[in-house]
Amino acid sequence: MIHQSGESVSLWMRTEAGLSSAPLAANRLTDVCIIGAGIAGLSTAYCLLREGKSVAILDDGPIGGGQTQRTTAHLSNAIDDRYVEIERLHGLEGSRIAAQSHTAAIDKIEAIVADERIDCNFQRLDGYLFNPPGHSADSLDRELEAAHRAGLTKVERLPRAPLANFDTGPCLRFPGQGQFHPTKYLNGLMRAIVRMGGHVFTQTHVKGIESLSGGKRAK
Repeated sequence: MIHQSGESVSLWMRTEAGLSSAPLAANRLTDVCIIGAGIAGLSTAYCLLREGKSVAILDDGPIGGGQTQRTTAHLSNAIDDRYVEIERLHGLEGSRIAAQSHTAAIDKIEAIVADERIDCNFQRLDGYLFNPPGHSADSLDRELEAAHRAGLTKVERLPRAPLANFDTGPCLRFPGQGQFHPTKYLNGLMRAIVRMGGHVFTQTHVKGIESLSGGKRAK
């Protein structure tokens, strides 16, 4: 995270106020302590609570105050680093795991939205990958083959993306992507966590983790 990132105000922050929470005021015993109240921390807490664990979440800022509310809000299995590169570095099995995990993440968010009736403008849509002007389409062909090897067999090459005023040239269409309003989603997730007995404490800075007999202590 760059130092200035916390100073920006995103569209999501302008159009929906995030929920607030009080700081931790006393010691608390819990099965799991999660540090960070962004989408990763709240999602982990939600899943653990569904499994019957007691959970406390600590964050030294507001809920979703880091990168979560400054995201592009794209839910995608078209990975920035490209499947060609992932396969080169981690092999075919690693590439397949990456594709499966990103696809499962979209499915999980969609399921949570439905189960918790979260009004966050979630929708499925196609994603398009295209090169900057002047670049060869060969890299798209290689990425298409790598995506297919990773298990994303519905990815296809098209002459151009469906943009009215810009000719993208050749592109890859990744079906089944998603988008949502991250602040609305976090608010809904937060309400579900509290309803299930989870606890979220903001403005609570964790200085370190101490090992104890039978557990850990965040301090």
